[in-house]
Amino acid sequence: MPETPNEYSTDADVTKSRFADSLGGDEYDDLLLALDFYQEFQNESGHALQGYIAEHCSNRSEVRVLEAGPGTGITTEQILHADPRVHVVTVDIEPKMLDVVKKKFMAVEDYQHRAEFVLADILKFLESCPDESFDAFVSVYTLHNFSPDFRRQVLEVLAKKLKHGGIFINGDKYAREGAEHQHDLAAELKNYEKFDLEATKSETTGNTDRAKHLRQIHQDWDKHLWEDEKNKITVDEQNELFEKLGFENIAWLQRFDLVTTATAIKKMTLLP
Repeated sequence: MPETPNEYSTDADVTKSRFADSLGGDEYDDLLLALDFYQEFQNESGHALQGYIAEHCSNRSEVRVLEAGPGTGITTEQILHADPRVHVVTVDIEPKMLDVVKKKFMAVEDYQHRAEFVLADILKFLESCPDESFDAFVSVYTLHNFSPDFRRQVLEVLAKKLKHGGIFINGDKYAREGAEHQHDLAAELKNYEKFDLEATKSETTGNTDRAKHLRQIHQDWDKHLWEDEKNKITVDEQNELFEKLGFENIAWLQRFDLVTTATAIKKMTLLP
């Protein structure tokens, strides 16, 4: 598997500390217990990328995709499955999470030369890349963790690094307005109660360690959710950024409580 020197690592990424403890590594997959729609939501980004490649990249020998925040590799796998010509560069600032996903893909021969993993602050990494380096950007459950200012900086630089005609795909927490957002928030909190139900089941089988872990995860995801509220990105904010940064064909896919997937195409250069 290609290795990228750790020359971009920095503590500047404001999200690093949020995933250093119980929410890092394999524990991230515990969301599957609480969110029934989790896999279907992940699939949407993969399907969007697959459709884009089929329509726009038929004559290319390689399709370069940038991923921010791979988690445990669920989205990374969606990206690689989209087309055998995909080469994905996945960037994360949290070593624990990056180690998990690297080990997973190093064990699969077909992926070893189609994926590279970079321990880096995403903004610093983007700034190091030549303009128009990537055909696509795909991320799920990452950008909402950034502060509004940092997120805006990332998207402004990202727009320069995508090729004209390239696609932006982000499955994430995008807030609706007013009562609709409050409804979505309540539904998410209700979903997290499933951790306690699973904990009770574990206790009945004598697995007290698992029960303790699940109850801790419930507390951590509740805390994480309220932290997200401070940094939340709205649908209107994302639409405004798309227009400002030169994107078109903006689409919003299916909504699952707090989350939905946004896609947009970077405008082609106008001919003189």
